[in-house]
Amino acid sequence: MAAVASVALAGPAQAGMRSCDNLVCIGIDGSGVRVNSVTASLTSNSRFFGHFHIYGGGLEKNTQIDSWGHPASYKLAVNRNLPNRSVVCVEGWSHVSGRFDLVGRACGEIKF
Repeated sequence: MAAVASVALAGPAQAGMRSCDNLVCIGIDGSGVRVNSVTASLTSNSRFFGHFHIYGGGLEKNTQIDSWGHPASYKLAVNRNLPNRSVVCVEGWSHVSGRFDLVGRACGEIKF
């Protein structure tokens, strides 16, 4: 049986854009297709042991495995244009007993 995950998709990327899903939040700093940075963070009072995965629009980054707790965050410097209508996501992956469990996926669409 296939697992189905929900995706929190925000509106067009703009300075200060933020969206959250379950424990995970994405922040996209930029305007139009110009993206300065993507930030992975947690919702208030959340924590997990694992890593963030940032991907989409040509981005691909797995953070270090760590004990993450609000207000900790990871900021990926981008400083370039991404393809119009690309979707950038942040996933949080909990590492427990040799398993990886998705704890949230938040996304934002990059467009003019």
